[in-house]
Amino acid sequence: MAYRVTRRVGKYLYRYEVESYRDPVKKQPRQRVLHFLGRVDKEGRVVIPPTIRVDSISGSLPVGALALFYAVARELDMVSHIKEVLDVDHDSAVHVLCLVLNQIGPRRPLSDLPAWVARSPIPRWERLDVRRLDRESFERARHRLCHTTADGGLEDLGLKLQEAMTKVWRGDTREPAQFYYDITRQVHYGNDCPYAEPGYFPGGTNKNALGFGLVTSRHRQHPVLCRAIRGSRSDTLTVQDVVNHLKAQGFRNLTLILDRGMISRESVEFVVKSGFDLVGLVPETNQEAWDYVTRWPGMELERPQYLVERSSGAKIYARAWRAPLLGRKSMRVALVVDSMRAARERLERDGFISAAEKTTSPKRLRDLREDLGTLAIPASERRGFAVDTAGAAEEGRGDGRFLMFSTDGTLGAEQMFRIYRQKDEIEKAFQTIEGDLSLGPVRHRRRDRTDGYTTAIYLAYLLWSRAQERIQRKFPGLTVSKALSLVEDVHLVRVQAGKTTSEWTTRCSAEQAELLKLVGASRFL
Repeated sequence: MAYRVTRRVGKYLYRYEVESYRDPVKKQPRQRVLHFLGRVDKEGRVVIPPTIRVDSISGSLPVGALALFYAVARELDMVSHIKEVLDVDHDSAVHVLCLVLNQIGPRRPLSDLPAWVARSPIPRWERLDVRRLDRESFERARHRLCHTTADGGLEDLGLKLQEAMTKVWRGDTREPAQFYYDITRQVHYGNDCPYAEPGYFPGGTNKNALGFGLVTSRHRQHPVLCRAIRGSRSDTLTVQDVVNHLKAQGFRNLTLILDRGMISRESVEFVVKSGFDLVGLVPETNQEAWDYVTRWPGMELERPQYLVERSSGAKIYARAWRAPLLGRKSMRVALVVDSMRAARERLERDGFISAAEKTTSPKRLRDLREDLGTLAIPASERRGFAVDTAGAAEEGRGDGRFLMFSTDGTLGAEQMFRIYRQKDEIEKAFQTIEGDLSLGPVRHRRRDRTDGYTTAIYLAYLLWSRAQERIQRKFPGLTVSKALSLVEDVHLVRVQAGKTTSEWTTRCSAEQAELLKLVGASRFL
């Protein structure tokens, strides 16, 4: 309980608001000052109220976002796990955390990073010796994530760290092991890198590219694994590597959800023999799947018992049955019919055909020939091609239809549809990694640096997705990006008063204070 006392200091009297508490170490009552009320007279009246002396402001740094992600890192006990897995001291573990926080926020070059960390409150939060901060100390920390051994091998401790942190976030959840896997590609800016090769890149480029494969959880969208991939390597060939990594992490009986570009007989067989289940979408070019897609007319599919409602409110039809597919004698397959999409596809195709019949411009005809694809067959007429009307009719049979499958025979059509459609979440994860977390441009030349970089991306995205989880528990519609814009003007200000330097955090609004408290960041400001 707080109460006021008057104390004499020299020849003057001063008034304080204090409270009593019990010292748990010395096991005796103690007093602590809550507020200084000012200089008083003998009757206790304040004659000189307290004032704050400020000679100058020596610096200011935005800390709202930094405190938010640091609080999440503390909740996950990230520094302790870095210290244990990489076998480094406390300061080196904090260096790794700084690399991760820098990836999320300012993206300072390594040469500028020591100065930024020294100015930030991180040294105070982690009792970090700022005298040890230099470029070489961060180089050593990065080296511990992944490095070449004396015999020319590669020691990737970052993979072990990813495994450890995955166990941490999965430790407080009962969600099933249902994981999404996909790949994004980045242009490599440099002369040489073992991963950078000519390969597929959206939009086309004459530069070498490399891939980044990401595995995320279905329900929380937390990362499970992040790996670099050679630019020329086919997506289907990467599935086996990912399955082997997940098995090495100790996962059993998990379900893997893959994009249609990764589906092949070989990949399906390998996943099943590894003891995992697979949910996917069959490529449209698969003749076996096309026979199933066109098996039933619309009247036999568009019935109330097959209706499935999406989270957006839109409705589709889905019908499941057992059938041989992709080299397996029996799998659970589901034909999905989207009537709205079917109408759009039919209108688009009819529009191309109509335009091809009416257009005389050679350039426009070249574009239409490309748009029509296999429906444009060579002909000697003025257009240089003719429309395959029989092929158009056959293609129309598949409008708005696609075939899903599952190696888990217990899944129904609606379950398969919902599991697969939720794959959009990993696309959003890539948008965050490529945008807010600044995945590119990639300039690393050595393999160990690139592999170490993937772990930094994993840890950065884990902090991001964990913050998203915490925020949306109370504010379901609030994203991390929006939350960061709300706290961007929270600053740490250093003021000089004589020989004393003090730190103050700018006053937070009620909305900012509630948001920072929600993720546990208030105590660090």
